[in-house]
Amino acid sequence: MTISRRMLLLGAAAVASAPMLAHAQSTDLQAKPIRIVVAYGAGGASDALARYAADSLTKAIGQRVIVENRPGADGNIAAEAVATAPDRDITLLVSGVSTHATNVTIYKRLPFDPEKDFFPLTTIASTPYLLVVNPERIQAKTFKDFLAEAGKAGRPLTYASANVGGRLAGELFKKLSGVSAENVAYRSSAQAMTDLLGQQYDYYFCDMVTAMPQIRAGKIRALAVSSKEPVPMLPDVPTLAALGYPGFDVSSWIAIWSSAKAPPAVSAELANLVNQAFASPEGREFMMKIGLLSFPGSPQSLGTLQKRDTEAFRGLIIEAGMQQD
Repeated sequence: MTISRRMLLLGAAAVASAPMLAHAQSTDLQAKPIRIVVAYGAGGASDALARYAADSLTKAIGQRVIVENRPGADGNIAAEAVATAPDRDITLLVSGVSTHATNVTIYKRLPFDPEKDFFPLTTIASTPYLLVVNPERIQAKTFKDFLAEAGKAGRPLTYASANVGGRLAGELFKKLSGVSAENVAYRSSAQAMTDLLGQQYDYYFCDMVTAMPQIRAGKIRALAVSSKEPVPMLPDVPTLAALGYPGFDVSSWIAIWSSAKAPPAVSAELANLVNQAFASPEGREFMMKIGLLSFPGSPQSLGTLQKRDTEAFRGLIIEAGMQQD
């Protein structure tokens, strides 16, 4: 889930060097309905990117692109829907490390093959996780105060996760900090945020898209960030690595795939169109505004990334006891 500078540079180079396909190929896209299935619920990072991509593709192709949210089972429900979609449609998946890197270890059986059933189009964005609290429940104003409050609680704390990346950040934090905490799993980041605002649990490793509006409104407080480097949108929020946990570096990436049933030329054109949309000044501004970091790529770099992270997080998943039947 850590995204290296080398990976970012390779992705950017791939976008810059990608050949423009003949406009005539757009007729292949216009011949079939196009649907984007999102692995998470409305209101989160994946949903925001999927809807921006759908609007951009609608303008580029000349027909409406539909977005459908299929949350649940760490993205497996959405991935299965795309893998088994009829080839009369062009069906895309917006997801990330869960469906295409970690779930093969978490679940003994998957209803899809992360490699054979999909064609990788491109990475879109990356996002670290923010350790956030509701000041009405956790009064700590700094991370140090948070640790002190946790130590005096006399009970295990509760923390939310709405995706595999947030859960991994939470499990690594527990391991390194020694904080006793129990996970509360949610189907969507929006639901988890609703319950944080309602003081239903203690803290949340939250994606920045969901967290930023509430931070700006003063309703929640960010105490730390999970990435190795501070994030531009919140330069005063320290990293966990700087707070005494060297090497703590957990961030997630969001990407888009087509069903393997889609014609290769169609998938290639879609990859170009999606990259063009998010590489534009408007696309970059959109991502920065909602709290995401631009992470352009290519079919090749996405394929490499998902294989790398499949191996990189296998050990932590097993150690944390996250495996399920």
